[in-house]
Amino acid sequence: MGEFVYTIAENVMNGLASYAYQEICLAWGVTDELNKLKDTFSSIKVVILDAEEKQRKELHLSQWLGKLKDVCYDVDDMLNDFAFKELQMQMLIRHGRGSIKGQVRIFFSCWNPVVFNFKMGHRIKEIRERLDVIAIEKSQFPLVERVGDWQSQSVHINRETHSFVQAYDVIGREDDKKQIIIHLLNLTLKEKSRDVQENVSVISITGLGGIGKTTLAKLVYNDHRVVKHFDMRMWVCVSDHFDNKRLMHEIVASATNQNCGDQESFDRVQKKLQSALKDKQFLLVLDDVWDKGQIGVTTAKWFDLKALLNVGANGSKVIVTTRSESVASIMDSVRVHQLRGLPHKSCMSLFIKRAFGRKGEEQRYPYLMEIAHGIAEKCEGVPLAVTTLGSLLYSKREKDFWSEVRDNDIWRLPQGNDDILPALKLSYDALPSYLKPCFAICSLFPKDHIFRSTDLVWLWMAQGFIQSSKGNQELEEIGLDYIRQLCSRSLFQIDEDSIDFIVFKMHALVHDLAIFVSEEECSSVNFRPTSDTCKRVRRVSMSEDDLPMKGERVPEFLRQLKKVWTILFPVPGHVGISSKSVLKACILRFKYLRVLDLSGSTFEVLPSSIGKLSRLRYLNLSKNSFIKKLPGSICNLLNLQTLLLSNCEQLRELPRDIGNLINVRTLVLTTNQMVLAGGIERLTSLRFLQVHNCSYLESLGQGIQCLTNLRMLVISNCKNLKSLPPDMKCLTALKTLGISDCEKLDLMTSGAGIRGLRSVSISSHLEALPHWLQDSANTLQSLRVKNCEDLKELPEWLQNFRLLQQLVIDYCPQLLALPQGMYHLGALKLLKIDGCSKLSERCNSKEGGDWPKIAHVSKITLDGEIIASNDD
Repeated sequence: MGEFVYTIAENVMNGLASYAYQEICLAWGVTDELNKLKDTFSSIKVVILDAEEKQRKELHLSQWLGKLKDVCYDVDDMLNDFAFKELQMQMLIRHGRGSIKGQVRIFFSCWNPVVFNFKMGHRIKEIRERLDVIAIEKSQFPLVERVGDWQSQSVHINRETHSFVQAYDVIGREDDKKQIIIHLLNLTLKEKSRDVQENVSVISITGLGGIGKTTLAKLVYNDHRVVKHFDMRMWVCVSDHFDNKRLMHEIVASATNQNCGDQESFDRVQKKLQSALKDKQFLLVLDDVWDKGQIGVTTAKWFDLKALLNVGANGSKVIVTTRSESVASIMDSVRVHQLRGLPHKSCMSLFIKRAFGRKGEEQRYPYLMEIAHGIAEKCEGVPLAVTTLGSLLYSKREKDFWSEVRDNDIWRLPQGNDDILPALKLSYDALPSYLKPCFAICSLFPKDHIFRSTDLVWLWMAQGFIQSSKGNQELEEIGLDYIRQLCSRSLFQIDEDSIDFIVFKMHALVHDLAIFVSEEECSSVNFRPTSDTCKRVRRVSMSEDDLPMKGERVPEFLRQLKKVWTILFPVPGHVGISSKSVLKACILRFKYLRVLDLSGSTFEVLPSSIGKLSRLRYLNLSKNSFIKKLPGSICNLLNLQTLLLSNCEQLRELPRDIGNLINVRTLVLTTNQMVLAGGIERLTSLRFLQVHNCSYLESLGQGIQCLTNLRMLVISNCKNLKSLPPDMKCLTALKTLGISDCEKLDLMTSGAGIRGLRSVSISSHLEALPHWLQDSANTLQSLRVKNCEDLKELPEWLQNFRLLQQLVIDYCPQLLALPQGMYHLGALKLLKIDGCSKLSERCNSKEGGDWPKIAHVSKITLDGEIIASNDD
């Protein structure tokens, strides 16, 4: 299918319309040609959204979108070539300083302007001819122009739900039901503390698609205690379009069993609604609410509707089911119930009921029950997945068939409207356009992969997925926000959130969805397209199993590809490409590469031809324990944004001209130098710097003070590092500082002048926290203190950190108590203590001596156990 074509086309149009490209085109005499290209593109772009929706029923339309996507990618490559040409000309002029010798060098370089113009002219003509054919073919389809905010457009899919459920059909939700009912029938702390009395309050049930939110709401809705408690109950399925007039019609119909006439005025429907609800204590379920730009729920829409509902008696409740945490926030929920997966025992009970029907029937098939456990585990607690697979196997008793279901991915199974993939596909279709390719590329990683936000954001940046709509917004911050959006929609599941850094996973079924929507252009460790469908593949992930036994030939599936943008080795502990001939062949064949992962390789020397990958934005050479020197040609990679050299212990130095890499934003470095040098001070675009496992490093050098755009600095496992540079105050953009396992580093005397930090993590032999942290008292949001075995107390001045949201204390065994002023930390949401037995005892709920200091904290975790969660 032609997925996320609109996003790619929008990026291309932005590129064609940008001032920078107009200047470049003017300089190279191709303005007229590119303007014609832009006009044709514009006429096609307005129908893409409609085509993306209709392609589900029209195969030829899907193929048309695929061809359009190919052209979009080719135009993107061409625009990048223009931009790179301009960068290289600037560098040549800078080095030649305008001399005759420099001008001659430019003319006879590989970027000779005459030759370049000739080649680009033919290239533009070829693309225009292809695009003209696509424009003509467009008339074959009944497409409607749809122009709107590209960040909020999504496919409109209707879903109907009802309030009826058989309680005996539901398994494993007794505790969830009990918790919801308790909050329904009683006022929460949040309700009691409100300054303005409101008659209506909201309880939200959030979770992954298919996890059972609607089913839980039905159980609660039909419970005899709930029926008795409320004067009136109403159930409305909202789906993706939050339209107040429609909702009022349906609420009135549910309350009075009478439909409002379609021709009735908005005012008359309002009066009917208020008349039906006035002075009655009611329960309203708004099922399946979305925040899809202007058609989804917004704060203004909800406030308008809530004002009408507020005529009900005090204690009226609204239950909202949603996949998005932002919906819960928009609707000002007094309680958010995050619905988790079912335990294995419940999954098995549900599966047996669906697959065998009659009670006890499973006992006749012991050879199938062993397989059933494997199938239930594959479903990972998602009831809809269990139901789908159980129903598929109903009345089938062949062992081989059951084994095939267990061993194959769910997305390969026949799908119906109520099966797991369509249910999850709803979550994908509802994403803003800019998030769809970001989600899809996650298919390159293996199942159960532990994602780190920084790694994924660097990959997104290299693909051009992250677009800044505001000049002062950093790409890395936008990328982190993208991850939070995907987390709030339950497509990512957070393991750890450190303000500026998130660790998360993807549910296996969500991962299947990513494979499904990206199968045309991603060839991954999980899925290889056939030879007939691989011509559009642009992104590849591999494991060492994909490499030939002798390692001297390019893998067969790679030889079928031509326009690859990405080569990844995402499997932890893998052995990467170690054959020079294979690497040279890849460089020669895939000249459009933007991402090249050579981590885990065994090269002593890289081929100089790597410098020909002019479009490369991401280069990972981590965990190469043999490489001693980088080729000078690597400094020709002027588009490079991310350079990862972690655990390259033999690396002696960086190339002399490393400062040419003017677009590098991320550098992770392991070196055997004693003083960090080699032109790093000229990498003025650097935002993220990590110095890791540098056994001989004693000083970071003076050049680091020139990195005035640096936002994250991480120093880890540098056992001989003695001090931080004296002019750290020059790093005015620094927001995140992480220091760990630097035994000789004196943090009490170095680091002075650092201010404005947002997140700090320290793992060191400290007896006290460094005093210079106080300079960030008005900005610090996250503080992590780990493995400080000599730390005996936290300073009283910690109470001045009024914005602190997270405090993590890990293995500080001599720390016996918290400061007296902890109650001043009103913003503190998370207190996590591990490996501090005495301190944990004092913080134990209601019994410990420090409990009064921290009773206000929303979430308290002691040695992995949540002892307080005061979200209500």
